[in-house]
Amino acid sequence: ARAAATGKPIKGFETMSQQIGFIADMSEEAQLAMLRSGLKEFDQAPVVMTRMVGAWSTGDVDGLDALIGREMKDQSPEMYEVMLTRRNADWTQQIMTLLEGSGTAFISVGAGHLAGADSLQTMLAKRGVKVEEVRD
Repeated sequence: ARAAATGKPIKGFETMSQQIGFIADMSEEAQLAMLRSGLKEFDQAPVVMTRMVGAWSTGDVDGLDALIGREMKDQSPEMYEVMLTRRNADWTQQIMTLLEGSGTAFISVGAGHLAGADSLQTMLAKRGVKVEEVRD
């Protein structure tokens, strides 16, 4: 809200239609795995969210990866590839384009994109971008 109030541009890396398309383009098996996972974890969402926040706030990237990335990869390698790896690769390119411009950009993404071997940090580091954790 503050960015909009001060006239700063707000832009997403992808549209809602694209996000729906990612799911729709997955195999039926991967879509069902995603649905089953969501239903299975529905009641546990508050507990999982607390663990995710705890892992992220303490810098436990491996713990975050275990909660999100590795579990998704185990359930459906295709879902992991589509929802994390490919999107991170696309976002990495978009971030590289932003870095070629001038000024300062604030980038916010879901925690699952910031953990594991296919994370945004890893992909950016492979392109020579220095990525570091910032804490208060």
